[in-house]
Amino acid sequence: MDQSNQVSEVGYLTVRVSTARGAIPLEDAAVNIRGGNIEESAVIYALTTNSDGLTPVVSLPTPPRVNSESPQETQPNYAVYNIDVFADGYAPAFFHNVPVFSGITSVQPAILLPSIENSTTDNSIHVTETNYGGDGQ
Repeated sequence: MDQSNQVSEVGYLTVRVSTARGAIPLEDAAVNIRGGNIEESAVIYALTTNSDGLTPVVSLPTPPRVNSESPQETQPNYAVYNIDVFADGYAPAFFHNVPVFSGITSVQPAILLPSIENSTTDNSIHVTETNYGGDGQ
């Protein structure tokens, strides 16, 4: 989706990186937030998680909130972004089409699995549709 002519407001995003089914936060994980077009998505933010496994909250362009106020509205009411998560000793995770809404702080959980040493298979995680985390939780 080309968002260039449809953005006029701001939404917010943070990424929560953890392991052990979300029980243990991962500090110093590298998180890249990229544009929504996978083929042409340059890194917008390169972040690192804190001791709670959280990135700083960042602001991102979104379509106007008014787009969601009418069922007949044909313009999208959210922007999509891609997120790449890396941590030493863990398989990377890739999230595609993460929604960000105007005026809302979205939280994208990223639960990493320990990498398997000497493995010849790709054990990375790819998520093409994500659940909306909205309002901080």
